[in-house]
Amino acid sequence: MDKQGLSETKAASNVLIDLYSDNQPVGRVIGSKNLTGITRKGIDVEGTIGIDNNALRIKPLVQPGWGRAGIAYGPYTRANGLAFATFLLNGHNTSQMGYIPESFKKRLLTWFRGSKVERRIRSAVPQYLLSLLTKSPDKKNILRRLLYWYKFTRQKNQLPLISENLAVGWFPNEIPANPLDEGNAFIVHAASHENGELWTRVGSNMLSAFKGLQNLQIYYITILREAGAAYYIASVPNARGLAAYPNMRPIAIEPFNRDATVYAGIYQSVQGEIGFWVDTRVYGTQIHKIPELTTWYGTAVAADSLTGDSLLGDTKAEIGGLWTVCQGHYQKTANGTLAISEHSLGILDTDITSGLVHLILETSDTITTAGIVWRFQDSENFWSFLIGGEKCQLLIQENGIGKSIAISDRWHLEPNTVHSLQVLDDGTTFSLYLNGKLVFDTAFSDTRLQNSTGVGIQSLESNNSSYFRSLEAHPRSIAIPKQLDLGSPWVAEGKQVLVSDNFTSDRVTDLAGTMTTIGDLPWRKEIGTGIVEYTENNSAKVKASAKKHNPGRTAYTVAWENPEFADIQVEITPPGSKRGQGEKGRGGLIFWQDPENYIIINNWLDDWFAGASISSFFTINGFEDLYDAVWTNVGSRVSWGVSHRLRVVFDGLNYTAFVNDEPVLYRSLRDVYPNLAPMTINRVGIVANWEWGNDTGSVFNNFIAKS
Repeated sequence: MDKQGLSETKAASNVLIDLYSDNQPVGRVIGSKNLTGITRKGIDVEGTIGIDNNALRIKPLVQPGWGRAGIAYGPYTRANGLAFATFLLNGHNTSQMGYIPESFKKRLLTWFRGSKVERRIRSAVPQYLLSLLTKSPDKKNILRRLLYWYKFTRQKNQLPLISENLAVGWFPNEIPANPLDEGNAFIVHAASHENGELWTRVGSNMLSAFKGLQNLQIYYITILREAGAAYYIASVPNARGLAAYPNMRPIAIEPFNRDATVYAGIYQSVQGEIGFWVDTRVYGTQIHKIPELTTWYGTAVAADSLTGDSLLGDTKAEIGGLWTVCQGHYQKTANGTLAISEHSLGILDTDITSGLVHLILETSDTITTAGIVWRFQDSENFWSFLIGGEKCQLLIQENGIGKSIAISDRWHLEPNTVHSLQVLDDGTTFSLYLNGKLVFDTAFSDTRLQNSTGVGIQSLESNNSSYFRSLEAHPRSIAIPKQLDLGSPWVAEGKQVLVSDNFTSDRVTDLAGTMTTIGDLPWRKEIGTGIVEYTENNSAKVKASAKKHNPGRTAYTVAWENPEFADIQVEITPPGSKRGQGEKGRGGLIFWQDPENYIIINNWLDDWFAGASISSFFTINGFEDLYDAVWTNVGSRVSWGVSHRLRVVFDGLNYTAFVNDEPVLYRSLRDVYPNLAPMTINRVGIVANWEWGNDTGSVFNNFIAKS
């Protein structure tokens, strides 16, 4: 369904579509009506929310905090199958608030001196200020940025640290005071070198689905139930932790919340960090009651309330076929299923691998050991997560031999309590949860029995007062319901190699003037006084070391014949072999229109930070603002002495950066500069960038450019 068709859909009970195709000035969105006549609710204390280029824009707050910026729709009455979907690009998934660790004066000097393309000194400050006022594509926000810097470079004005930056979902109030304490919502938590950590609210806890959430366009879908909700996510192919659109990945079940009246909302507390600012973009929101998901188990392919009045074996589950009791006996009752003999094992098998398995365990005064079984192949091969009154345990049964993988007394059942157990499994990595808490504080990487499809329940002892209820198993990936489809994330791919270079030479020489292997085009130095030269190892190396750094930004390019699209990649080996050697990686790629207009995407690797980053810098109309740079933290994906493939696809406005085929960073230039015209791509190439330090000897291999 295209945007025009969606825009013309009439609003109805439990149906809402907002595609933000009506431009609204910043500060004028809340209270406006969308094209179907629905009033946009929420709050905008500082006037930071606008609409342009077919997307909602949420700009950073000068005073970060919850309850200050967000959009909401409602109220709605909770019901099975009532879904809220939004498709958005969070400004920065590791956004967090704290004071800026330098003086206001030093921050201004760093800003004025720029990216070391030219060696600015104090006498150049007036010239930079003139460029700032005349050439900057974002002059309107200069004063707000200066005010923010002034506040947060002074410790006496420091506000409490905020590490959660985005909340998306259903809330009992139009303006939640603290989304971590109410509702059924996704929360994005700043995870430092791992970038973002995706949480969902389960009971009173935050369930950590995974770390390493990258800065990409993402669907967040929350489907309500009479009690609780199910959470789903989607993005581009190969994104960590996410299903590839048009599918979605189930990541959590919340079985407790019963707020009768709810609002669908998107709320922001902080954007950027240490004085960098970046806007959030929302492409669309959709609210719809999905008829096929009005059962309590929603998208499950195996589910049973486990209530009734019979033995469990050979009874029919609500979905997923017949129960097989491989060992022992279970009894269904009106309150749930009881283990009536020792060492009992009951299984449902639907021939579909499960990505999310959830179970309710209700205890009494007497607690016995029980839990979830998944990746069940047969009675001699399966995984189980068992928990009792004193400890929990992860086990695998292989060829009839049981082995304990992890055991701990930190997580255990409480008496007379309803417990939520769940397993999140993508086939290569799985996580275990008790009431939303990540058991063992880690995910497990293990592919054994990854294609096995059975799920079920297991008990070590009999217990006539401890109940199993509401077992449900969902596939690893599910088609997004057509009612919630808001369009595809930006995806593009080059098909034809026009230029490549394996950097083979029989002598050490500057890259400038040499010819590419395919395309037979000469390399030309565009920026800087540094040198990239051939080595004897079929590579090109930045002529630098830990003792003598590359002197500022250095870029080499070749001519490019497709001005509207380029898909370029290069293998980069950062200098050094481990942390602490004083080495700095700043190797990357450049898209060049002319000396006044180009963008750079490079890696960033330095001793003082636990991880690494992929960063993007923009020179527009001869002006570059360092603090408009957009980056993503990539953890251990980039490391000293280890080759990685950096690839960037760019169409003049949109770009996506990949590390070893994993997408890590998406942005449109209009997300940064709303009125920017598309850039013309006249040349492409490699760069040793300046990014708070200079490169010390990155090595380039196998440059490839596709149209």
